[in-house]
Amino acid sequence: MLHTRSIAHPSSRSSRALTAVVSLTLALVATSASACAGNKSDDAADADSTAVATAATAATAGAPSNAPATTPAASSQPTNAPLEAADIDRWQRGMQGELEAVHKAGEAMRNAKNMNDSTSALFAANESSTLAAGAAAAGVSEARYQTIRTTLGPLAAELAPIEAEMDVSKMPAAMVDQLKKSREASAAQSAANLPPALVDALKPRAAELRKQSLVLVAERMKAAGMAK
Repeated sequence: MLHTRSIAHPSSRSSRALTAVVSLTLALVATSASACAGNKSDDAADADSTAVATAATAATAGAPSNAPATTPAASSQPTNAPLEAADIDRWQRGMQGELEAVHKAGEAMRNAKNMNDSTSALFAANESSTLAAGAAAAGVSEARYQTIRTTLGPLAAELAPIEAEMDVSKMPAAMVDQLKKSREASAAQSAANLPPALVDALKPRAAELRKQSLVLVAERMKAAGMAK
């Protein structure tokens, strides 16, 4: 379970104002996640919430920190071109680039001297602000990277084994079966309009990429002071 906490500031008035901004940011993150899970059952949505909480614990233990040795050259691929298997690697590099941007925002938050500094750091950690860093690491335009991450993110979540995200040993068997069937149905729907080669390439990597995606979400919340 993620815990919120107030961010210390010179005055209680500034603290209350920043807390309101933090709440707004969390709402934006939650809205983005909900859009991806529009076709899931309530049980499946609860499962995703548990997965994010699990990722927060994993992030505390340490997240990947090694960046690519060089930034890939920007791709000339059109923004609306069909996704391909190579976009999986681009997404993975992009998430690493975003994670580094989030860590910088978190450091800026810790070193903030006033409300303006804290607010700037807070917004530097959100999805919109780290988009450019992700696109640069992926070697594609921001618009193209947005398409990649909003397409592959939900699909990886649906293809990843539920056991990789949460302990289902204490759940009723019927609930586990329902969650799995919901994921399978969502995955089939998401993959329907994607190249089969892309889906086949993503399946064996789905668990790894899903975990990386959840760590990124958890680190965003940590940077905003919303999770330990």
